[in-house]
Amino acid sequence: MEDIINKLTEIEAAASRIMDDVSEQKKQLALEYDQAVQDFDRAIDEETQKKTAGIREGLETQMKEKLARQESETARTLEEMEKHYEECHTALAAEIYNRILRM
Repeated sequence: MEDIINKLTEIEAAASRIMDDVSEQKKQLALEYDQAVQDFDRAIDEETQKKTAGIREGLETQMKEKLARQESETARTLEEMEKHYEECHTALAAEIYNRILRM
């Protein structure tokens, strides 16, 4: 009978050690999982930042090009208006003068 009790005690101790080992393995796996999640999140954040920076650079380049085109078009339009004024200012002044007199 004592042998059976000793065997049961040994089995219980072994089962307890196994449960402790499983619990420790579970904790270790949870730590590894958390680390893997953090690494994945970090990698995604870095990739997102790189893509965002690339998009931002592209948009800034497009904006600068568009601004340069607009400045060029504005300068051209202003030159055309000044040229038209220089060529026609006497006629324009006379037309305004005549309109005022007809009132």
